[in-house]
Parts: sequence; C-alpha cells; structure tokens
Amino acid sequence: MVLFVLTGQAPPILVVALLVLVYLTGLELWREEDLPFLYKAWWCLFVLLLNVVGFAAFWIWLTVRRRRRREA
Repeated sequence: MVLFVLTGQAPPILVVALLVLVYLTGLELWREEDLPFLYKAWWCLFVLLLNVVGFAAFWIWLTVRRRRRREA
C-alpha cells in the first residue's frame, strides 16, 4: 500500500492480492480467541500497509506465538 500511495498507481491485480492477504490475516486472527481486538486490528493494518513483507512478519509472529503456547 505504501508503494501504491507513493506512485499514485495501483494495478487491479495487486489490489486484489492485497485484499486476499488482509483477508487471510483476518481469518487466522479470528482463530486466536485469547488475542485482544486491538492486536488483531494492528496486524491487519500492518499487512495492509506492508503487503507481503507484513504478511511474512505476521506468519513468523503467529508461528512463534503458537509454539510458545504449546510449550507452556
């Protein structure tokens, strides 16, 4: 999204891909019942702004969180 704002152009296929990434993020966060809503909103906005890099960071965080929860 940051790149789209800076260039002033957004190809339709990339906008659709961005919406799919945000949807998948929201879907995974929906399953995390013990996570506060503010964290869920923050992660969705983070993925919206940073696209694939944000989505990768989200999955790394989610994997670490789930692994720590399993160990505890």
